[in-house]
Amino acid sequence: MNVISETKVDNKKVVKFATTPLMSTYLVAFAVGQLEYIEGKTNGDCLVRIYTVAGKKNQGEFSLEVGIKALDWYSKWFGIDYPLPKCDLVAIPDFSMGAMENWGLVTYREVALLVDPAKSSTRQKSRIALVVAHELAHLWFGDLVTMKWWTDLWLKEGFASFMEYMFVGVNYPDFKIWLHFVNDELASGFDLDALRSSHPIEVEIDNPNEMDEIYDNITYAKSNSINRMLCNYLGEEIFQKGLRIYLTRFQYSNAVTTDLWNALSEASGQDIETLMSTWTKQMGYPLVSVSQEINGKKRIIKMNQKRFLADGTTDEKNSLWQIPITISVSSEPDKIKERVLLKEFEHDVTINDVDPKDWIKLNVGTTGFYRVLYSNDMLQALLPDFATKKIPVLDRFGIANDIFALVKSGRQSAKQFLSLLESSSNEDDYTVWSTLDSGISALSNVLSHYDPIMRSKFNKFIVKILIPVANRLGWEAKPNEDSQIALLRALILGRLGRCDHEETIKAAREKFLEHFRNKTELHPDLRLTIYGMMGRHYGKEGFQELKEIYETAGFGEVERNCIVAMPQTSDVDLLKEVFEYGIKNGKVRPQDIIYLFYGACVNKSGQDFVWKYFKDSTKLLLQKFGGANSSLFQHCYRTSADCQCSSVMVKEVEDFVCSCLEADEARTLNRTTRQIMESVHLNEQLLKRNADVINEYLAAADF
Repeated sequence: MNVISETKVDNKKVVKFATTPLMSTYLVAFAVGQLEYIEGKTNGDCLVRIYTVAGKKNQGEFSLEVGIKALDWYSKWFGIDYPLPKCDLVAIPDFSMGAMENWGLVTYREVALLVDPAKSSTRQKSRIALVVAHELAHLWFGDLVTMKWWTDLWLKEGFASFMEYMFVGVNYPDFKIWLHFVNDELASGFDLDALRSSHPIEVEIDNPNEMDEIYDNITYAKSNSINRMLCNYLGEEIFQKGLRIYLTRFQYSNAVTTDLWNALSEASGQDIETLMSTWTKQMGYPLVSVSQEINGKKRIIKMNQKRFLADGTTDEKNSLWQIPITISVSSEPDKIKERVLLKEFEHDVTINDVDPKDWIKLNVGTTGFYRVLYSNDMLQALLPDFATKKIPVLDRFGIANDIFALVKSGRQSAKQFLSLLESSSNEDDYTVWSTLDSGISALSNVLSHYDPIMRSKFNKFIVKILIPVANRLGWEAKPNEDSQIALLRALILGRLGRCDHEETIKAAREKFLEHFRNKTELHPDLRLTIYGMMGRHYGKEGFQELKEIYETAGFGEVERNCIVAMPQTSDVDLLKEVFEYGIKNGKVRPQDIIYLFYGACVNKSGQDFVWKYFKDSTKLLLQKFGGANSSLFQHCYRTSADCQCSSVMVKEVEDFVCSCLEADEARTLNRTTRQIMESVHLNEQLLKRNADVINEYLAAADF
């Protein structure tokens, strides 16, 4: 709240603040320090300030702009004005949480709030817009209306996550944020929720120690994705009306999920609770298998649903969802030809006036939280237009993402994914290449644990596909270049570097030395890509250079780039030095240690080192992170182990839990441990099912 008086009493100062509105105690915060600020006002005359440590206030200008726009936009969209007289956004150098929505005093890590026009990448700037918008959406979802108990945590996190995209999509269209949504949110939700060790969105919390484990991609990414699905199903106007009813009815009080469904039912005239409880009360999501019968211009679409499990096994519970199905045809690929709500395990729908030569596609725009398994004839009809980009971007993403998930679960052969890659040399969209690259990364990883020679052949196969893309993009950004192109350039060149393409590595070295020796700026969108190649390919020299940049950067994003890049070497002795420098010597903040783990795990040597390091340093890490219930500790635990791919590793994880953890720590980490072991098993199965297939495919392609 705002200050109402300051008085001196015996060489001290007494500060009195205005009385808060009725609120939950977890939203109260004080910040004390030598801070400076910049400020502005909303259309509603609310004072907005960005606070930073000395010398950094000008880096808050972009966030100030976003914050003012967001408060005005949300006030209008929700139909409820922001109720406090001021809103402070504070950048904190050392902060274990990414950000926190304290009412009127929102706290952020510096890297989540501060922008340097010369050093901030396109991706980071868009992330900052999202994080600022996310926390300010909480001022309504979470602060004004608070969940009754942590079982309904998604009521604040899922809606803040969705509204951040709504806001940025409208107010910063150049970021093309909905294209990033599918990789950053939808795919993340898919990956975790396909595990048997997942949990429902509405999950019972009996012990406070369990809370940190549910701040995960189910509570955020899946919740966000089903909100997007519901908004598309109802239409934005009705969705907005329902949220306004909910917020108005429960302002300054608590709510449960049923309260939200009742408000949306009132707005839509539909039974939303029956529809949506299938998505929030049971874990997992459906796989819709589809085939067709062609009868002249009449198309009969046969659908059935069952739970998609990443290991390819059958769901014993016979879970059933109410699925908003959308269907498009090739004559109008970006329009919805037919809608159907799939409520049964099996259902047929007849579509009239469809050319016999037209393809049929489900999940238009990939707005539904389900995967699609096409009959072979339907898939083969789609693939030519996938290659020529006649299918819209978000639908190409959906096809590619589904295909690799089906490969990983054993429902399709890796041959299908490799063929899709070969057909993608003309693809020029970052969204599509990002999901393709995730598949490349997964295959590259398991091959590195199996056969280095085969992994080398696979790398050469990937290089052949990517070189035409890289040649079109070049190294230099063009004037007024689309942000997607800048991101694609970094992605493609980065993959070529990880595939040991000498020409790419040499070009990166030349650009790096110009930057390092002459103190020139690298293009922000290429900096992490180039730094990564230095850490991976230039040994001790690369480490020393990156360390010098890290120690003198003075800007969070550059520092983080260095932390990720320094441990990418496969030299174990050098890895020891990097981790000792960062963790034992305290040169890397505890909140950033996870980035050392991320960087090291880009190759097999690093993965093996990190797992041993984590086991040997468990007590040190528990101390740095404040215990096993820390999400930072859990991220390090997961990252150190889940890239492995053998049953031996599963046994090692079990032994670690028994020998290195106290009983209460093991209980706290139970879900994380189960997810790690399941991920390792999935990697092992991916390799077993597809090693021979990949080898034969590469041989047929002369590799």
